[in-house]
Amino acid sequence: MTKQAMTSRERVLCAYNHQAPDRVPICVGGTAQKLSNRTYTALKKHLEINDDFNLDESLDELGNVIHYHPQVLEFLHSDFRHIQINRLPPEEVDGRQRHELGFFLETDPTTGLTNILTHPWADFSAEQIKQAQLPDPADPARTAGLRKTAEQLSEQNEYAIGAYKATLLGIFDLACVLRGMDRFLFDTAADPETAAAILAKTFEFNCGVYSAMLDQIGPFLDVVEFNDDLGTQESLLFSPATYRSLLKPLHKEFVAMLRRKAPQAKIFLHCCGAVRPLIPDLIEIGINILNPIQPLAKGMNPAELKSEFGKDLIFQGGIDLQEAMVGTTEQVEQEVAARVEAFAPGGGYILATANNITSDVPLENVIQLYEAAVRLGKY
Repeated sequence: MTKQAMTSRERVLCAYNHQAPDRVPICVGGTAQKLSNRTYTALKKHLEINDDFNLDESLDELGNVIHYHPQVLEFLHSDFRHIQINRLPPEEVDGRQRHELGFFLETDPTTGLTNILTHPWADFSAEQIKQAQLPDPADPARTAGLRKTAEQLSEQNEYAIGAYKATLLGIFDLACVLRGMDRFLFDTAADPETAAAILAKTFEFNCGVYSAMLDQIGPFLDVVEFNDDLGTQESLLFSPATYRSLLKPLHKEFVAMLRRKAPQAKIFLHCCGAVRPLIPDLIEIGINILNPIQPLAKGMNPAELKSEFGKDLIFQGGIDLQEAMVGTTEQVEQEVAARVEAFAPGGGYILATANNITSDVPLENVIQLYEAAVRLGKY
């Protein structure tokens, strides 16, 4: 028997409570389920949507869409509406874009995405890092208008409401941007004092940004999202011991702060790669939702993850972008069926892609994904 249709928010909250809703909830947007600018533009053309698309306001720092036309989200059956901290515009310096955090950006004309060119703390000593100043995390421009948006979405009571500032933040991720990933990973092994000094700065900045946001909209949220990518396709970026000594205490304190300011919301971590060895640690510090669940990464078999951690975690993501989504529509159909079979039983699953949808994914596959998610995701 088919369950009675729910509102999007009811559907999500049911899944969050590890119960079976009418269908598997679907997420488009947020930390890493965005569409690239080119994919979004192609989809709007397909839907015959003509609107004033302001690139400065509608894209994140890396060229992915953060603000969507409502018709697009309806067409893709997204059960979420996301609020992102306002992006402060880059500064033009000698014809190049300099981010507020001091590094330079360049848009790749082939992909339409933006690459990071420089790492301002690459040659800093530990003492220079301790003296370095980051921008004001509580700059009022970051939160202007967010409360009004949150109030409107809450009054509608139709969609699950999420909030995030993923791109170029994250305690570890921002350390890698400021220092350079290779240099920072070297620091974690050879110069832990310098690594700790960098993380202290990025922790403080992240806490300040998220605290300012949640002071405005915390009571309205169903989920608070943040990111730190800790894995590669084959392994962790560092040992579990390094994580537990350097980063886990900061993650624990950060999660506790989020929970104080939005106690009703689930805490969501976007953490790419083969991170299975750290999942018990993430559960211990209070992570409720793990994303993006890359199914081809080592140790990230969906059925095994559900069996081992499904009572303690909600899984969001799982739709492979490396092979299935760049293959045929039949492969997309099979991918959706496999993820629903593994993750959906008993609730606790939000269907989404295992990262942002880039321009190499055919538009017909994007459409097929979300159509199949509705059809195959019914309980």
